[in-house]
Amino acid sequence: MMHELSPVALLSDSIALSARLDEEWSYDPRTGRYRAANGRFLSGATVEAIVDGRISRTKSDLRALTASLADGTLSLEQWQVQVRAEIKRAHIQAALVGNGGQQGMDAAAWGRVGWRLREEYRYLEGFAKDLLEQRVSVPMALARIGLYADSVRGSYWTGTTIRQEKQGYTLMKRILDPQAQHCDDCIRYAAAGIVTLGSLPMPGQRCECRARCRCSIRYYRSQMP
Repeated sequence: MMHELSPVALLSDSIALSARLDEEWSYDPRTGRYRAANGRFLSGATVEAIVDGRISRTKSDLRALTASLADGTLSLEQWQVQVRAEIKRAHIQAALVGNGGQQGMDAAAWGRVGWRLREEYRYLEGFAKDLLEQRVSVPMALARIGLYADSVRGSYWTGTTIRQEKQGYTLMKRILDPQAQHCDDCIRYAAAGIVTLGSLPMPGQRCECRARCRCSIRYYRSQMP
């Protein structure tokens, strides 16, 4: 597993993913913005929607694998291998989008992806043990596996924040999703208003929502009126 998560292995896996992503969007480092295939700039909300769409597909795929485990189509070992592959693909894609494509993925960025995947794989080992010992029901398992997809947002926001800092942004503001329920922690972070970049945790970190967090971040170069 250590070799699988090395920067070289992650880079190799990302090449095919990046090639497919580049058919849908490209990143312009001069402007710090994304362009669609037709050359038009994508809004930040559109990019976030792209990430959310991929997370939704990942969640569906993970639930399908877990349903196959429940009905005996997959063994526990097969389930673990395929779930790890889905999680790895999703986090690499999210990091590519957040960091601005392959050109934004330096050694530190790959190191962050590897660290996050090691954490997710560790949680997955505990999940597999619970399944083996029949400590979770099928409905519980289907709900729990969805959290692995939700956690992918963390890779996107971490990459985005570092990319925006490189673009000269020094301030951030936590934004609550009006369609979601938020914990007291997230409400407090949003109430802080515009603050120095890095002074608030990323969505999903240090909040009761954890992987279910639906907050987003807006970035500023100077204090807004």
